[in-house]
Amino acid sequence: MTSLHENLSVAFAAIMANKMRSVLTMLGIIIGISAVITIVSIGSGQGKKMQDQMNNQGFANISISVSRKEGTEDTGNSNESIKIDQDLLVEVYNKHASDCDGISIALDMEHLTDDWTSDYTKTKRNRTTTYFRFTSDGFWKASKFTFLAGKPFTLTDIRNGARSIILTDAQAKNLFGEISEDCIGQTVECYFLNMYSTFTVRGVIKQPADFTLSNYYVDPLSGKYVNASVSYMPYKAYEVMTGKKPELNEVIIIPKKGSSGDTILELIEALKSDLNAEAPDYMEYNASSSVDYIKQMAANSRNQFLITALVAAIALLVGGIGVMNIMMVSITERTREIGTRKALGATNASLLFQFITEAVLLCLIGGLIGIVLGIIFGIIACRAMDVPYVLEPLSILISVLFSLLIGGFFGYYPASRAAKMDPIEALRYE
Repeated sequence: MTSLHENLSVAFAAIMANKMRSVLTMLGIIIGISAVITIVSIGSGQGKKMQDQMNNQGFANISISVSRKEGTEDTGNSNESIKIDQDLLVEVYNKHASDCDGISIALDMEHLTDDWTSDYTKTKRNRTTTYFRFTSDGFWKASKFTFLAGKPFTLTDIRNGARSIILTDAQAKNLFGEISEDCIGQTVECYFLNMYSTFTVRGVIKQPADFTLSNYYVDPLSGKYVNASVSYMPYKAYEVMTGKKPELNEVIIIPKKGSSGDTILELIEALKSDLNAEAPDYMEYNASSSVDYIKQMAANSRNQFLITALVAAIALLVGGIGVMNIMMVSITERTREIGTRKALGATNASLLFQFITEAVLLCLIGGLIGIVLGIIFGIIACRAMDVPYVLEPLSILISVLFSLLIGGFFGYYPASRAAKMDPIEALRYE
């Protein structure tokens, strides 16, 4: 029986003897494999983008709000205040703390007072119109700001109502003339709630590009509309300064980073159930996030992937049939060669092995070309769709194995036919 090396040499020579026919034969395999690699890359890239959005852009965050139950206005509770019970919220949060990373609270000045349009921050050198937002430590986990200097508030800062402030880079440059660590520890005078208060700069963040994080209103000195960047303070500072506990209409619960969509949905249901179990009859707590939307998008992507994968599988099937067809033609053309080899003592097994090797090599070469093209097309497609390119080694391994299986499966019948030829009839073949 001939060696594998000899069979590979003979198979490669036969393939190279009919280059154009070999390329056309491989075409179905090349298209099928390249389509699979490209589709898997796009699907993996979309999955990674969605996971990044869930982890880094707040899509996984759970919004907790409260509303009046329908039909309770006429039951004597119409004048009751509809606000989140902070003590109940903390109690329920602590129950599920192992699944959470924090509570994000953001209180805007416009919701705390009727007179907020003349607020500003100043130093001896300059002043800037400011829109104040009071936050919890969890706010900085939910909002992925870039700190250019300093750091976020700590839990101790929040609990103590520390007179600390975080500025944007535009505010820091306006107030201090530069953005550096030298800004940290500097003091500024903040005017809000109709009084001046001294705050220490805790950090400087990059000015958010999102318009919703800036606010336009009339500057009290110039009388013109100005774009007032947001400054951030510990929300407990408001309580310390005014002696009032602010009403919370909405808070954000931050799930553990890396939590799956199903885990987050289970947490949402658990939070709603526990909050509503202790809420007054006329109130109803609601919890929601964008995970449902993300999961629906992922499901749609999977469906599209399956449809396209089916098309690729059909292309591979057609390619396999093409390999079988060409191998039948090749065996017919080489009938006298087969007869000569059998007359010289070649066994059925050696001929079977030779032609299966040729079919497998043909499919393997097509598969490797398909892998290279699939990687190239995957990179191009991911860039066009603005998703990260992810190369899945498993898809390449499966493609190689699939190429070998196609070659072996569709090459067996022609090879078996060649092995069973009668040597005398084969030598007579014209």
